[in-house]
Amino acid sequence: MSTTSIIRGSKLATGINVFTLPLERHQALIETLTAINREILAHKYPMNVSANFHRAIGAPIVINYNQYTDRAQGQFLRTQANVAPLMKRTHDLSDKHEIRWYEIADVITASGPIDRIEMRDDGEHIGVLGIFTVAAEKQDALLALLQRYGEALKAEHIAGFVGIATHRGYQAGQVSSYEQWTSADAYAD
Repeated sequence: MSTTSIIRGSKLATGINVFTLPLERHQALIETLTAINREILAHKYPMNVSANFHRAIGAPIVINYNQYTDRAQGQFLRTQANVAPLMKRTHDLSDKHEIRWYEIADVITASGPIDRIEMRDDGEHIGVLGIFTVAAEKQDALLALLQRYGEALKAEHIAGFVGIATHRGYQAGQVSSYEQWTSADAYAD
């Protein structure tokens, strides 16, 4: 089971890849991303800490959430002969692809460890990712708003809420959030 720990104060670089492609190509993309991860592990490349893949529910999107020791090391994979063709295949399968780089801004949990969310591929929880673009001078205001949102969910003991991690983009106008819920129905309520 793949586990990613999103920890407040972490110095890891988070790369979030958003792939837009028809639903019938989702499985091929996830298999290709998994093959890239196998190559990283087989060759013991030091930069990749974790990778998780999220298939959108009812939308033509797959998200690849990666943690790296640093952003520069994240570019290292593009130079590796065993990985470059697989990376090209991810682009060939996709109609559109974008990667954004972030650092962890904050983590709020409903219970359990207060400084981390554990992202797993066991299907126990669902992830809800928000990708935001704002005017550079509004980045801190959006992060504060997302923090208040998480604190309100926690204070109200909203059923199904597990936690939220906010991410500050390396580019000033970018923010993302990763919410974790027990189910899609709990999130929708």
